[in-house]
Amino acid sequence: MLRVERLSRSFGGVAALEALDLAVAEGEVLGLIGPNGSGKTTLFNVITGVHPPDTGRVMLRGEDISGSPPARIVRHGIARTFQNLRIYKRMSVRENVWVAQHSLPGIRPADLLSNRSAAERERRAEVERLLDAVGLADRRDVLAGSLPLPDQRRLELARALVRSPTLLLLDEPAGGMTPAETAEMAALIRDFALPGRTCIVIEHKLDLISALCQRLCVLNFGRKIAEGDPQEVLQQADVLEAYLGQDAAHA
Repeated sequence: MLRVERLSRSFGGVAALEALDLAVAEGEVLGLIGPNGSGKTTLFNVITGVHPPDTGRVMLRGEDISGSPPARIVRHGIARTFQNLRIYKRMSVRENVWVAQHSLPGIRPADLLSNRSAAERERRAEVERLLDAVGLADRRDVLAGSLPLPDQRRLELARALVRSPTLLLLDEPAGGMTPAETAEMAALIRDFALPGRTCIVIEHKLDLISALCQRLCVLNFGRKIAEGDPQEVLQQADVLEAYLGQDAAHA
């Protein structure tokens, strides 16, 4: 489904990504891990058009989408969450999910203000279905900014899923959560978000990565240093060194 070819991106002379090659098959769940600053979120930003690549290209189902604006990329069936939450804190939970539909093909801004058509009633019903699925139905009218962090992350997941993406990019979906909350989020992603979709997950919590992902890619200083089966990758010396330091890796 997705192929990244020789992708590079620098900021002020610092290479965030350097000649990266990566392929993700249809229906695969890929874990993307690495130390802070290794280029993980930059890769998401280049795939989704936030930053154009300096060199290389991004191919989606054989089509070159490199450097396309985010609005166009969304219409290709890509949705994402963010490490730093991007919700509308002064809007209600239901309104947050509702307005996330604005980028869907065939929906005009005026459609968001009306519920007269059958199509609009169906879309509103889909919002309610998603809120129920992520456990926020009883908080639909609460301001999003008043939610605790785990619920805000559930809300952002619902905002991504309301676009019915075929490729879902999750950037630290369990960031800031307790172990129990992380386990609940992993179950929600596994049972509700992943079926029928291709997904890339960035996460530092390796229990969640191991529970969800069929394959791992490890980045360090913008380069891929390991790729393959999660259990095998997590035992490699260069991966341990990137995470724990040289002394710990060779202890």
